[in-house]
Amino acid sequence: MVSRRTTLQAVGSVFAGVGAGCIGSSGPSSDRIRWRRSIRGTPLLDGGVLYAMDRLTLYALSPADGGTQWTAEYSESEFDRRLCLRSDIAVDDGRVYVPGCDGLRALRRPGGERAWFVGSPLRGGVAVGDGRVYANADDLLAVDAEAGTVDWRVDTGGERLTTPAATADGVVFTNRVDGVVTAFDTDGERRWRYRTDAETRSPTVEGETVYVATSTEPGRAGRLIALNRADGSVRWAVDTPSPKRGTRPVVDGDAVYLGCSGRDHGTLVALDRSDGAERWSYADENSTVYQPAVTDDAVYAGSNDDRIYAFSRAGEHRWQLETNSTVGTVVAGDDALYAANNERLFAIER
Repeated sequence: MVSRRTTLQAVGSVFAGVGAGCIGSSGPSSDRIRWRRSIRGTPLLDGGVLYAMDRLTLYALSPADGGTQWTAEYSESEFDRRLCLRSDIAVDDGRVYVPGCDGLRALRRPGGERAWFVGSPLRGGVAVGDGRVYANADDLLAVDAEAGTVDWRVDTGGERLTTPAATADGVVFTNRVDGVVTAFDTDGERRWRYRTDAETRSPTVEGETVYVATSTEPGRAGRLIALNRADGSVRWAVDTPSPKRGTRPVVDGDAVYLGCSGRDHGTLVALDRSDGAERWSYADENSTVYQPAVTDDAVYAGSNDDRIYAFSRAGEHRWQLETNSTVGTVVAGDDALYAANNERLFAIER
């Protein structure tokens, strides 16, 4: 399909004022903004609670009004070295998992009390599987989610590991620099290994396919590869713009969405899940589009041109919101979006 990039850029300029606002001392100002909080951190929405890790404090918020339900606070003075808690937390039905430079914390839901701690310095985010948490430390760890005991560990042979992707019967991880994709069974036995020969992003597992985005020329070109989850064989591979570091492909329905970076502009790309054919794309006015959020009828993405964009699933521009600061991950609720820029966490009318 012919790219919609030129058309969408023109439409975007026409609607630049729609829902526009700015960031001042109180955050974005727009009729679309429901509430705002002075919290910075990647939002995560689950079970009617909005979570965000802001440096040393984990917030559990009400999505409706941003009110605080509970917090878990930490102090640097409690540690021998600077505490490094990552903002890419994970959850399951019973716990919130907070990865850090000193190890992995599990907090009970709904109150935030500590359930357990595994003291092995982590190098990336964690993935939640069927009763397990998988974490990249000196080794790849499989941690029992209830007890906090390490069921198994395997030597991964690398230090630049990305956030793994877990399923009910195993886990897949990538080594960013070496471009090696590896799948393990639930008992820690290696199932297969595939080398991309390019800088590689975190994998996404959906159905029987593992989707891996690579940057063949950082800032210029990339490649999206679909691998068979059973044996690692290539289903298809297509050229794309360079995927943004720290993001992963988003699979929803019959499409795959990818946020990309470039020297001149960032790009949001929608591809056909069956063969990787491009459905549509959109170029922003700066250099990066971040990992999108997808709902039944819309696609939302933040950009470092200080805007949040909304599209139909067919790629038609709906609206955009000016925030005066880079917006990274966006998550979607039933009737609102939640996003954070360099100053605020805010809820946006969908």
